[in-house]
Amino acid sequence: MAHQPRCPMTHNQLTAQNGRKGCVLVVDDEPAVRKPICLSLIKAGYEVVAAENGAQAINTLDSSGTPFMADTILCDLMMPQCDGAQAISYFRVRYPSVPIVIMTGAPDFVLTELLRKQGVTDYLLKPVSEQRLLQTIRVTVALHALRRRDATS
Repeated sequence: MAHQPRCPMTHNQLTAQNGRKGCVLVVDDEPAVRKPICLSLIKAGYEVVAAENGAQAINTLDSSGTPFMADTILCDLMMPQCDGAQAISYFRVRYPSVPIVIMTGAPDFVLTELLRKQGVTDYLLKPVSEQRLLQTIRVTVALHALRRRDATS
């Protein structure tokens, strides 16, 4: 895992404690992709938890003694051990209100459309520009905040 800090339990605690904009789970097996994405997000003010594949992401979530609260999950599609589609199915069940953004360097439009029907929020094609990445994360973090607010209203 590239970045160890756990995301705080609530968005309000996150903002109050760290001055952070939100928490993003980044799942990608390629360090040359994962690390720059994590650094861009951290530089932009996000808390980041990184995993090398879907299995590690799921294990990280399940082994935590405290609830994991991500505002967005950014997940590669093609990975060993547990690919993005499997991980995304798990995330949809376990964290239904958290927006999921898929990214891939080898687009499979049939699979992408299937995942969108299962609730994936957005799709990024690698290599993704920092501007597009930050714009997408900003929108999905705001979407999660609205979903949380609606759930408590």
